[in-house]
Amino acid sequence: MKKSLAQIHVQHSFCMNCAEKIQNQLLCIADISNVHAYPTDRLIVFNFVRANELSMVLNKLMELGHPPKGDVIKKENYVPPLCSCEGIGYNAA
Repeated sequence: MKKSLAQIHVQHSFCMNCAEKIQNQLLCIADISNVHAYPTDRLIVFNFVRANELSMVLNKLMELGHPPKGDVIKKENYVPPLCSCEGIGYNAA
């Protein structure tokens, strides 16, 4: 199967500790590989096989408190980032 590359910029900054947690969580998703998190750039990069996995990654990032840049989150649906390295500021509607 041919793998595709995804690059997702997230809304919140994160530390190296969060980067490791994000990588571990995303690697638990079937057919997701080569996950790299770049805290300085607020960037997550990974390989996937089907669009379904891409959707699962986006959902997992939301659960972890790191929604994709540009997503508007209702205040009642807001999940804070994994640790207090950012914890402030979100694009709440």
